[in-house]
Amino acid sequence: MTADTLNIARRRFTLVALIVPAVATVVATAAQLLFVARVPSTVATHWGWSGAPDGFAPAWTVPLATVLIGIGMPVVLFAASIGGLRRGDHGAAYRLLGAVATGVAVLVGALGTATLGIQIDRTDPAVTLPVLLIPTVILAAVAAGLIGWAVQPHVPWRPTSAGAAIDVPVRAGERVVWLQGVTLARAGAVILWIAFGIGCLAVLPVLFLGDLVSAVIAGIVVVVLFVVVATTLRFHVRVDPEGLTAVSAAGWPRVHVPSADIVSAEVVEVSPMGEFGGWGIRWASGGRQGVVLRTGEGVLVRRRDGRTLTVTVDDAATAAGLLTAYAALTPGRGTD
Repeated sequence: MTADTLNIARRRFTLVALIVPAVATVVATAAQLLFVARVPSTVATHWGWSGAPDGFAPAWTVPLATVLIGIGMPVVLFAASIGGLRRGDHGAAYRLLGAVATGVAVLVGALGTATLGIQIDRTDPAVTLPVLLIPTVILAAVAAGLIGWAVQPHVPWRPTSAGAAIDVPVRAGERVVWLQGVTLARAGAVILWIAFGIGCLAVLPVLFLGDLVSAVIAGIVVVVLFVVVATTLRFHVRVDPEGLTAVSAAGWPRVHVPSADIVSAEVVEVSPMGEFGGWGIRWASGGRQGVVLRTGEGVLVRRRDGRTLTVTVDDAATAAGLLTAYAALTPGRGTD
């Protein structure tokens, strides 16, 4: 990958992940503010399968939600990605995040504008939702996302060469335990908490002003978002005769690879965004799983069924050496 290709990738990513969503959201919000003066003070914001409205909120909440989601989410995605791109990172995850940012901005902006538009000059919010409105908006958002994907160059992620593990002499029956803790990178933590805050702000109008069912769903969303963030902040990593274990400081989730399942362990340089599309417990193509909380050193464990687990952690060479030693000592390990 040349420097010119990386520069093009950064510029195109900035265009589709930040500039286009901002422009689309500003245009949609401006139109919605004009509509607010001509719609009832309380408008329909949710419709049932029959097309009849079953959720209502003050008209001003529609442009507010458009700004919070249409600009807030792209800003979070951009902030999560641009640092890695500037360091020379690459991969399809960046391209996907840019496309998602554009698609979300178009979806939220178009949906808010269209649903306010059908309520113009009405005296009450009991308006039936046109059958083709939602499918049309979704198709427009998908098309925008596909265009955002297409205008960015294809720069596939390529793994870095593996580093050497330290030779750790362990005799049969001897028990050696290696422990480390890894904390989510500050940038990742800030971005996750910002995303949580945006999510909370976006559901607040529904939580306090919507119907009971919508409020319950909004409350569940907030709780799920909090759990995801809280359980990602720090992991404890352990290597012992039983294998490799990585568990959140909250006690869950937990990832374990038994020694009998380990073929090899090696040291790698990890790119959370480029390889896995983000931080935390992640899954990628080819049976790759990661507990990735920061960029940098990590241990990669290859399993007998071809799957791999990557854990970002300091002193990865010692962890890889001890895992290799215990795997060799495991009775009945054999080979496939």
